[in-house]
Parts: sequence; structure tokens; C-alpha cells
Amino acid sequence: MMDRNPLQGSVVPFARRWHVIHEIDLIRLLQEHRRRLILCRQAEAMADGLPDRPERAAMTLFLKALETLVTRGERTDGAYLEAMLSNGHDDPLIDTLLDHVRHRHEADAAAARELVAAFAEADAFAAPETLGHMLRSFFTGCRRAVDFEQLVIIALAGHRLTPEARGLLVDALAESLAA
Repeated sequence: MMDRNPLQGSVVPFARRWHVIHEIDLIRLLQEHRRRLILCRQAEAMADGLPDRPERAAMTLFLKALETLVTRGERTDGAYLEAMLSNGHDDPLIDTLLDHVRHRHEADAAAARELVAAFAEADAFAAPETLGHMLRSFFTGCRRAVDFEQLVIIALAGHRLTPEARGLLVDALAESLAA
């Protein structure tokens, strides 16, 4: 789909303002949120189990997931979310909220990077208090980032969400609260 930008007279490929946001538009984003929340549960279980070490296989999967979060965090530019939430005009509120979302993604990636480094260096489990603090900071921040992103979508696109899309977000937020 291509829209013309009337101010510049040029064709902008793949530009699209969503007048209605369907549940299919949110599926990919909510799947990413679920992956991040699973990682948070793993970090919480590891923190709760300290000073014991998790099994090697669980640790390997956890580190791989952290590295993936770091990689995604470095690539995340928010273009999809920005396109979905944009109203076609300069809007300081939208810009500020999307900046907050980007900042939270970067903070999650940085916390994940610190955990990967801690596990790669000396024995991270030799200082369980420090490791526990790092794990708890990571999963708390990550959960808050997911909730914030979902709330931003509801706040900025609430009137454009279909009932099914709104239901998906409400269910995701309720699930997050129960966790």
C-alpha cells in the first residue's frame, strides 16, 4: 500500500495510518511480549532459587533468550508501533510516549546485556545477593516495559481498536497483573 504525502508530493512506500486496529495487527507484538514475560518468569525463578544454580540446560536456554533480547533491543526502532499509533500529524504526546517505549526497550536490553556479562565472567553464583538484585531488577523492569507498551496502545489507539483487539490487550494486562 502506498500513500502520497501531500506536503512533499512524493510517494511514501508502505506508509499507512491505521484507522482501525484489528487483533491481527497486535498478534506479533503480543507474542513478543509473551516471550519477554516468559523470560521474566525464568529470571524470577532463578532469583527465588538462589543460592542454588539452575540446571545447565535451563541456564543455556535462559542465556540464549537474554542474548536474543539484547539483539532485538538493539534492532528495535519502534517503526511498527509508530506506524500503528501515528495520527498523521506531529503530536508531542505520541512522540513522548513512543520515546518512553524505546527507552524501556533499551533499558531491558542493557539489563539483559549485564546479566549475560555477569554469567560469562567469574562465577556469578558466588555473590547470590548481587545476582539476585540484578535478576530482580531485570524482570521487574521488563514486566513494567511490557505493561507500559500495552497501556500506550490503549491510550493512543483506544478509539481505533476493534473490540477483539481491545480484548486482547485487556486480557494481556490482566494476565500480567495475575503473574
